[in-house]
Amino acid sequence: MMRRKVYFIQPTYRDKFGKLLKGKSLYTMSLVLQALHSTVPHDWEVQLCNEYFEDIDFDTDASVIGISSMGYEIYRGIEIADEFRRRGKKVMFGGMQAHMSSDFALPHCDTVVHGNPGRTAMRQILDDFEKGEVQREYHCGVDLNYQIDYSTLNAKRLLFTPVITSVGCNYRCDYCCIAALYKGVCRVRKLRHVFAELEYLHGKTHRIAFMDTNIHSRHNYLRALCEGMLSRKFRFVWGAQATIDIGDDPETLRIMRKAGCKALFIGLESFTQANLENVNKAQSVKSYGRRIENIHRAGIKIAAFLMYGFDHDTKETAAELSELVTRHNIALPMINLLVPLPGTPLYTRLKSENRLMIKDEHDFLKNNIGYNSSFNLCLYKPLQMTADEAEAGFIDLLGRLSGYASVVRRSLCPDPRLSVFFLYSNWLFRREYLRLKKMRERRFAHSVQQAAECVT
Repeated sequence: MMRRKVYFIQPTYRDKFGKLLKGKSLYTMSLVLQALHSTVPHDWEVQLCNEYFEDIDFDTDASVIGISSMGYEIYRGIEIADEFRRRGKKVMFGGMQAHMSSDFALPHCDTVVHGNPGRTAMRQILDDFEKGEVQREYHCGVDLNYQIDYSTLNAKRLLFTPVITSVGCNYRCDYCCIAALYKGVCRVRKLRHVFAELEYLHGKTHRIAFMDTNIHSRHNYLRALCEGMLSRKFRFVWGAQATIDIGDDPETLRIMRKAGCKALFIGLESFTQANLENVNKAQSVKSYGRRIENIHRAGIKIAAFLMYGFDHDTKETAAELSELVTRHNIALPMINLLVPLPGTPLYTRLKSENRLMIKDEHDFLKNNIGYNSSFNLCLYKPLQMTADEAEAGFIDLLGRLSGYASVVRRSLCPDPRLSVFFLYSNWLFRREYLRLKKMRERRFAHSVQQAAECVT
């Protein structure tokens, strides 16, 4: 008889040298393990492993192994799946990357679970495993309307404890994997579950991060959340992701700030309107200045996601973009080279235009050197420059924003705790620039050496 025990694993991934990335702490993390744990029927045992923090127990007595992959770590997930299947275990894959790359994952597991399974769906899946009737794929939709059990999360390892109120986003930007997955729909959780979780967390930490893709997808819901936090006298310091149009909602910004919001992480992506239109990002660059000013006026700092290498970017864009980051008082720039991820409309378009420079679509998942590390390789053909020029321009852009004076200026704010956070984050930004610059110099030196050897 099958042992009723499931082992959920969130893999780490290997860096370019093949080393497993491990550590003792993170800014924040996904809630996938805690959410999955909360869906398992009470007559099943549960074991959890976040491989970044701890080693996998390959000798577990669990009969079912669940592996959740959000992106890069799918390769490590497949290694893990193959090892457990070799030991006679049943394996299921889930998570965003398993959904978008199910053909890649299916040969290595018994089933791929699509969506966000709730308690009913998880009961069905585990019953099917027990009966030996597991399906090759399960399409569960989205069910997050249950209280997440935080007892298995060690908040001491995190600077900000994660909280989730919704999944998905109302927008359908062509480069975004969330848009590709949720098709422009945002699904919110019942607030009673969120408040119960916050009540529990209030006795554990005062620093939280709302992990929603866009916390402003439904502004009435956001206001109700903040008003509920105020009425319960929570004293959290928190940040969240939002779209820039939240800058048109000063009343909501005021309530957010009063409820403890200190920073918003906003996807600006580009200050060139043609670039936004080219990737179906429904925002107006002309409104950026006014909206940014309104957010700052509410007492909330901005960390901005930006991308370099759009079709209308040129070799001059690095200087222009760095000047705009400074002019608009962006507290923390988070910059990547444009990433046409498989499964997104951007990837499909570039492939149809014969502009991709890879043979295997999953090569896009092999190029990050660490957690929160910028994507720094140009694996497609830009229109206004070469791929090498795009990579050089990206490094130049990081360098322009990495000077000591820039780092200090961006980080200072009235709240000393927030200043420390931004100072540390901007210091990491500078350190990453130096690391990427050195890597590029080594690649260049290696290519020169190879060319010389070919000549001789």
